[in-house]
Amino acid sequence: MRTTLLTITLACAVSVLGQHTPLTSQYLFNGLLINPAYAGTRDAMALNLTWRQQWVGFEGAPSTQVVSIHSPIKRSRLALGLLLVNDQIGVSRQTGALTNIAYRLPFRKGKLQFGIGAGVSLLQANWSGLAVQERNDVQFTTDTRGSLQPNFSTGIFYYKKAYFIGASMPFVLSHGFNAERNSWTIRNDKAQYQPMITGGYVFKLSREMKFKPSTLVRYQAAGGVQTDLSANLIIRDKIWTGISYRSKDSVVGSFEVLPTPQWRLGYAYDLGISAITPYHSGTHELMMQYEFGKRIHVRDPRYF
Repeated sequence: MRTTLLTITLACAVSVLGQHTPLTSQYLFNGLLINPAYAGTRDAMALNLTWRQQWVGFEGAPSTQVVSIHSPIKRSRLALGLLLVNDQIGVSRQTGALTNIAYRLPFRKGKLQFGIGAGVSLLQANWSGLAVQERNDVQFTTDTRGSLQPNFSTGIFYYKKAYFIGASMPFVLSHGFNAERNSWTIRNDKAQYQPMITGGYVFKLSREMKFKPSTLVRYQAAGGVQTDLSANLIIRDKIWTGISYRSKDSVVGSFEVLPTPQWRLGYAYDLGISAITPYHSGTHELMMQYEFGKRIHVRDPRYF
């Protein structure tokens, strides 16, 4: 069992050869993480903080912290955003900052947005923290120095009050670590691309209840297609309860509350259904969002 865990942990560390796109279960309210065109869609300045601890009890499991802020620019068709991500998997760590800009067009009683993002990631690997059989292997006796590497993202997003659809390519570039040279390289590797498609619709069940199904589909050559299917029940626009299925990975339960039109507090728990499920205690995710546009959201609440 110990050998298996160490092998998986080592695999996680070596995965820095490809660009990893951090995963969150409450992605609808952390849209900049998957699509730069999401900037400004709240029609007010919005600040989001997300903390995610994946596979609790599993050594080397992913741990992710995300801070995003975005806002439309008054009397302009532009919106700006900033995304900060700290993502650790095994002995590798990636800390990134990406700026985002979106161009917003009125289209068929909704808004069509085109977005791009650009920034840098600080990549590090603590190779000496691995337990290996060959203790004299020089590739695993020293840690890599932090290396700043550029990255880009692009996307398109269309939304109305009742539905949305988007397509994106987060983290266009991939980075590889050459252990022999102890250096990082930039790659334009199509096999590492992770294109994504999102969509959702809000059905009004009664005056006080709404039902919102949504989906996220992403693809990578190495892992194939992964799909998130979600369903949320919205009560009086203040309480959200949801359940999601992530193919080959987990079943997710979520609960969110809006104590005021400006605040949103959320929690999600992922119950694993993959082969490693017996070796961990699930995944916990906390989310906090604050919006500065109280007047706008009292009149016209947003559901994504």
